Amino acid sequence: MGTVKTQHNWYVEHERELDQVVGEVVLYNVTTLVSDMMGSKWDDEIDEFSYKVDDSFEEEGAEPTYIEALEYWLVDDWFGENLKQKGELVGELCNLTIWGRSCTGQAISLDYVVQEVLKDIVENRRKYG
Repeated sequence: MGTVKTQHNWYVEHERELDQVVGEVVLYNVTTLVSDMMGSKWDDEIDEFSYKVDDSFEEEGAEPTYIEALEYWLVDDWFGENLKQKGELVGELCNLTIWGRSCTGQAISLDYVVQEVLKDIVENRRKYG
């Protein structure tokens, strides 16, 4: 069975619990706030979680890929640190942890990286109540 199918099956089985945990660690949509602060003295901090260049396939002749945040979310500190370790756009703004989400239009719980970070928590809650 492929990785995508296995991940989909896990999501279907744990959807309710995952949505609950996402609600606890993804605190607030701050897209409008961050957008309003762009072009101000906060630009350096905002740049940290707004875009990056992925040149990991450059050796194979591919052009670098520009990855841009489409939404901004205030997240719990530990969750943001885990997202950052997985390569996500995460930084601090006014001592708040902001996740620059590079996709939009679907539930956050459907993001593969979110499922990867929260998988152990969801499974342990189910196992131990």
